[in-house]
Amino acid sequence: MISSLIENLLNSESEELKDIAKNEAIFVGFLTLIKRVDDLPDTNSRFYEDSPSLYQVTAMGRGIDELSGIMAEFFGEPAKPPGEKLPANLRFDPCVKYLNGIRKDQTFFLKKIDTGSYYGALWPWQRERDKIEIHLGYYSQNMRDAECSQLGVLVKKFLSKQKLEEVSGVGGRIHGISLPSFLQMSEMEGATYTLKVDSGSRMGYLYLDGGSLIGAQYEDLRGSQAAYRIISWDNASIQIETADVDRDREIQEPLMHVMMESLKIKDEDKAAAPPPPPKSISLQEGDLLAEDPPVGDESADASPSATQTLEPMMIEDILDVEPFEKAVDSSADRQNQMSKTTKLVIAVGVALFLIASAVGTVMFLKQRRITQRYQTFMAKLSTEEALDARIVLLLRYLRNHPEDIHREELEMRLNEANMEIEKRDYLKTVADVDELAVDDQYEKRALSIYMAFLNKYPDSAYAKSINTAVDGIRQKMATASFGGLEAISEDDFQGRYNAYRMYLKQYPKATEREAVNRMLSDLGDDYFKFLEEKSASCDAKKEWADCLARCDRFLTGFSSLSSVERVKALRGALQDKHDLADLTVRAELAGDDYAYARQIYADYLSGRPDSTQKSIIDERIEALDEELVKKSAWEEIESYANNPANDVTRRIKRVETYIQNNQTGPYNTKARALLKQLQPEVEAARRARRDEERQLQLLARRKAAKNRRLQDKQRLAGIRTQVARQFREVSGRYVDNGDGTVTDRRTGLTWCQLDSYLELGRCISYRTAKIYVRQLNAGNHDDWRLPTAGELAGIYKSSPYFPATGADWYWTSDSFARGYHQVVDVVTSVPETIFSRVSKNEEQCGHVRAVR
Repeated sequence: MISSLIENLLNSESEELKDIAKNEAIFVGFLTLIKRVDDLPDTNSRFYEDSPSLYQVTAMGRGIDELSGIMAEFFGEPAKPPGEKLPANLRFDPCVKYLNGIRKDQTFFLKKIDTGSYYGALWPWQRERDKIEIHLGYYSQNMRDAECSQLGVLVKKFLSKQKLEEVSGVGGRIHGISLPSFLQMSEMEGATYTLKVDSGSRMGYLYLDGGSLIGAQYEDLRGSQAAYRIISWDNASIQIETADVDRDREIQEPLMHVMMESLKIKDEDKAAAPPPPPKSISLQEGDLLAEDPPVGDESADASPSATQTLEPMMIEDILDVEPFEKAVDSSADRQNQMSKTTKLVIAVGVALFLIASAVGTVMFLKQRRITQRYQTFMAKLSTEEALDARIVLLLRYLRNHPEDIHREELEMRLNEANMEIEKRDYLKTVADVDELAVDDQYEKRALSIYMAFLNKYPDSAYAKSINTAVDGIRQKMATASFGGLEAISEDDFQGRYNAYRMYLKQYPKATEREAVNRMLSDLGDDYFKFLEEKSASCDAKKEWADCLARCDRFLTGFSSLSSVERVKALRGALQDKHDLADLTVRAELAGDDYAYARQIYADYLSGRPDSTQKSIIDERIEALDEELVKKSAWEEIESYANNPANDVTRRIKRVETYIQNNQTGPYNTKARALLKQLQPEVEAARRARRDEERQLQLLARRKAAKNRRLQDKQRLAGIRTQVARQFREVSGRYVDNGDGTVTDRRTGLTWCQLDSYLELGRCISYRTAKIYVRQLNAGNHDDWRLPTAGELAGIYKSSPYFPATGADWYWTSDSFARGYHQVVDVVTSVPETIFSRVSKNEEQCGHVRAVR
């Protein structure tokens, strides 16, 4: 899969994408990092949100150090660790700018290649610190939007392919992938199948054709309405089934539109859910009277109507006393007051007694209800024979009653039930494999069954037995195939040979391997005896073509057999008899063509180096070689000299050398004529070469100058943008005039926005500095000058400070003689409030901050 991604990048016209492909190892490492992060549990990606990065997920419950360790395997140490400020060298980095900056609590990684940078970022959430946003991406300033989209599609295809390859075929159940994510992967891969989706007691079907969602079914709903509902389910379980080829297209909307509509329905369902009952000092009707609802009945949850709040008891309800009439004298008033106090005390005591009794009754009834609930549940559990149903009952009970005192016992029962299911699945796996026919598909089908079990139970106690059985698959197939080898006809040499070789290649560790090797050896002996019988017939007829062809077929198709050397010897004898009859005739017919005659003999000896006629052929070849050497030497010189593509000086030199070394011979006259013919070309070639060299030098100088001007222009444009951004932080004092100049509100002086260090990229002497300010035309002003020491101190030794550019110190206009030397006062660029007078020799190398 990664190789195909690299090939796609290489086929692109973009230099940036080709640069990624050229650095293949880095790109593969980046994809491997994405795959590892994507495989982490408790990560969430939201399909309906756009991301600035190629890959973005939210990790839950993982520390920043753990995630940094994973990222460091590809990036190395972070460029900006958490808790530290962003380093100065990253402030203008394109990736940091693309991500809109990096906060102090965030972590930033960077790996650069020629045309761009891979980056990684860890962004802790501000309100939920256990959640961390992971960004992985690639940024290049010159990459167009279409190319960025192409790279993003390649990354998504890589992840989709990896995840889909982990899913088994038809009938496989999908784990660890949400339904929206799986639909997006299926669309990208162009999959065609039916998805059976379960969520609790709900079940529906989604139909895909070539990656497109064409239909859906849920209860009485069809088409888009059914798809909206199914995709909105939480904790959905997905199972792949065969495609419905007769299904007509019912859904016309794109997949993303369907998923967004499902998200709206999900939010509406949550908003429509009834709010929880208000908290108050109340007694639940269920706490006082009712027993627990039947196990598994989720509709029995308490609702606000089931709550009965006790109204406060009034004294008049406890004491049946009529109010007193007003007394005549003060003693009667005091007696009436005492009587009311006594009644109030009695009423409070009675109320407290009733409340205490009610609380005790509630506690007693609640404990009794818990016991009865547990007994009822255990009775129902004992009647359920199906393991799956028992697990459902246990899980539902533990979920509904998390504080139950029998929780440890129930969890033990749940574990035992899971172990029983695992054992049942193991026995079924073994039985399913035993029922398979041992044919060409046996290994694939058996491995699929075994791997399905191991994927479902990765830590199973039966894993060792399964792995042993997997190792035995090949031996079982080898034994079955061995029986078929013995059924091949003895006369079918080619069929036997191919079958034996294929067996050894397919089953290198089979127990029958030694027997098959013996069968191969016997095959070679049988074939040699057959060839010997045929060669006797060829000798009698003096026709060896048929026997030679039989030997050639053996040597070509049976080269690994032990009888090869004997067959080669037999063929050599036959070939001698066949060739000697016509070899001399063919050589004589060549006439004066010495090369052809020699080739006849050489070819024969090349094929038959041990021929009985070797000594005679060697003598003839030696004589022909002497003539061929002379001819070949001249033809080589002539060909080189007549080739206008070669340098004419070298051509003449080669001819002169040949004449000098061959004063006599049949080719000397031709060489002298050729030398005379080449002389006029020498002068013309020399003139053309000189003109060409001058033209190339001129073009090179012009191109270099043009490139330098363009590079300087681009560099200064980038520097101006960066410096302008720095002045925004001190805009209260310095005003960016937008024309390359800055005005100091405090002094009214106008300063050049770029100093000589940024503009020239080097330091200059004091004499050059004065020439520099005279030629300066920043902001279309020609009255620039060197500042005084006091003017420079005003911007670098007084807050807010003039932004630094990297220059250590600046020349001033304060120049004077000191001894035998001319010195100048300078001001450092260090932002500080203490100013010390510093002087430099005029010949030293400094920088200029021009003012007007």
